Amino acid sequence: MSKLSLCIRVDDEIELRLNEQRYVNEYHALVVRNIKHLREWMSWAAFKQTPEVISSYMRGSMQQFAGGVGLPTNLWYRGQMVGSIGFPRMSWETRVAEIGYWLDKDMQGKGIITRATKALTTYAFEEYGLNKVEIHAAAGNKKSRAVPERLGFTQEGILRQAEWLNGKAHDMIVYGMLVDAWK
Repeated sequence: MSKLSLCIRVDDEIELRLNEQRYVNEYHALVVRNIKHLREWMSWAAFKQTPEVISSYMRGSMQQFAGGVGLPTNLWYRGQMVGSIGFPRMSWETRVAEIGYWLDKDMQGKGIITRATKALTTYAFEEYGLNKVEIHAAAGNKKSRAVPERLGFTQEGILRQAEWLNGKAHDMIVYGMLVDAWK
């Protein structure tokens, strides 16, 4: 699949579509519907999420994509937008991408994020030729941490008090997968 594809097909139920402006209203509605759920672990969710804020975020993420330093996608399940997953950070110098994700609270427990993360990890290695994929998750976020653990990522370390959430600092667990281990 080409790096410029607008859709990455994960399986018969899941696809990843670029974070384009045409999805601003759907994305905004999804964020607003999940804002309480998102605030627990997403620092950006503490700020007001207007359509203008979402539009600006989408423009910025697509500029990262155009510059080759990110891959922002919306997560679609059975034709419905249900979350976000992608590479918020990607370095060609170090050949490393970080995967970040969030999912509609009503869609959890279906393996959606795990399947999408598996597909994006393969995409990073096969399409971009990267050497490593990382996932950073707050130490207390057991659901998010379960994804890399299920997929065989190695826990590489702890970034002490690296994330500020809900008025306090949280440790971040860093997981990594190397291309040779993925094969």
